[in-house]
Amino acid sequence: MLAYTLSKIIDSYQTEKKSDFHKSNFPREISQKLPEIDDFTLKASFGLSRWAENPWITITHNSFDSAQESLQIEYKLDCENREVSLSIIPRLESYEEYTSLKAELINSLHSIDLNDFSINNDDASYSILDKKYGYNQLNDSLIDSDLDFILSIYDRLSVHFKNFVKIQNGEAKTFCMKDFDALEKEFSANLELNEEVFSSAPVFSVTDITATYPKDDRYANSLNAPEKLFTDDNIDKIIRCDIKIDDYASILDDIKNTSHYVLINMMKKHCIDLKYLEIRDKILLFAKSFTNVEYKSVGRLMGSYAFNQIKIDDRLSNPLMITSIIHELSHFILERILKEILMKILDTNDTPLISGFVKILLEEDLNYLLDEYCAHTVEGRFALFGFQDYSSFNYKLDEISKHYSKDDIDYALLAANSFAYDIKEILEGFINESLREEIKREFLYLPDRPDYKPLDLEIESRLEGDDFIEAVALILTSGIGETLNNPEKLERYMARF
Repeated sequence: MLAYTLSKIIDSYQTEKKSDFHKSNFPREISQKLPEIDDFTLKASFGLSRWAENPWITITHNSFDSAQESLQIEYKLDCENREVSLSIIPRLESYEEYTSLKAELINSLHSIDLNDFSINNDDASYSILDKKYGYNQLNDSLIDSDLDFILSIYDRLSVHFKNFVKIQNGEAKTFCMKDFDALEKEFSANLELNEEVFSSAPVFSVTDITATYPKDDRYANSLNAPEKLFTDDNIDKIIRCDIKIDDYASILDDIKNTSHYVLINMMKKHCIDLKYLEIRDKILLFAKSFTNVEYKSVGRLMGSYAFNQIKIDDRLSNPLMITSIIHELSHFILERILKEILMKILDTNDTPLISGFVKILLEEDLNYLLDEYCAHTVEGRFALFGFQDYSSFNYKLDEISKHYSKDDIDYALLAANSFAYDIKEILEGFINESLREEIKREFLYLPDRPDYKPLDLEIESRLEGDDFIEAVALILTSGIGETLNNPEKLERYMARF
């Protein structure tokens, strides 16, 4: 069955690429022909907004929550040369530990008979194990037997992969505030606070403060069953994405207003005067007005965001802690924006199903790249010139660039930059010019020298009007198939929201 599907793709792809990507039924037909393997998800990929240069099929065990940190089996099809390569590829969210992970996985294979598979020792390749097939070799007997064999190798490598990740993680992401110099006056006017409310110093650490986030059930429905969400009518609504720029502006305003409300309540409840806070505590407090933030002290990642929870390593220097908070907060705000758009389209309140759907779509390769570029761009706005960092974006770009055309990637970055402009505007309402100057001075204490090369990745262009709405439609639509093909993952995500 799989051999037939691989042959079908090679036979048809060069012709299909000439057709309109959005009107073609070819991707759906191929996806429906993929075999089922217990406890694994098979996915055929042909591009996002346009045809990929070459398609590929991935096989991933359902025990991995995120495709961005998982072990994958991949069939890559070279349709022009009529060849197929079969590989095992580990994927990490950060490149920093990739070399040592690859070395560990390869080392675990040295005592095994690998049949006709070859260990890939090329440092420039992400693959661990490879085998190539000519078109005439695509028969059921060979393809099925090799798949059975590589699944057994995959099981062995999965144990090493998961242990590595656990060790590295230390287990075994309309209101525009005035500058905060005048915040006390605003509070006095808006909340009728007097001077006695504020103390000369915080009552306790900002780290210990928890916020209460208002739940706004303003829509008629609360969709929380997949069969209710993925009706033909709702799928059509998502694809059409019938919202206006004014609707989008209102969504941004609601996010600003809500966060301002939460911030004011935190400051009133805990008698906080901003001028007595350290710079990083100010940023932490502002971030907590959007979502939960806590510090961690183990693991390889400087910060992370998932399930409405930001985690930041407290061992970082002050400037890196500040920019890491901003980076992860940007992930949250982008996710929030997409959820609010989806809620508007479907006339539904936020539910674990809506949140799970948006999380899954943001794990799609190009959307993940978009998310990282957006977060790095926002973070860079508040860093000293020459200390901009695009490391996780570069890692992801290097990993997926072989699958997508330059046009696809450029379009994703254009959409990402469009979101980044709006997220920067939201945050600039909290982090005013005076505070930005304070943050920049923090970088002067670092021993590192400025590196201006990452600045080459910054762009000025953005999508406007209907062009932006079309990009949003493509992003939301890309999550439909991924979510429908991963019901167990959706169920796990819903349980955590």
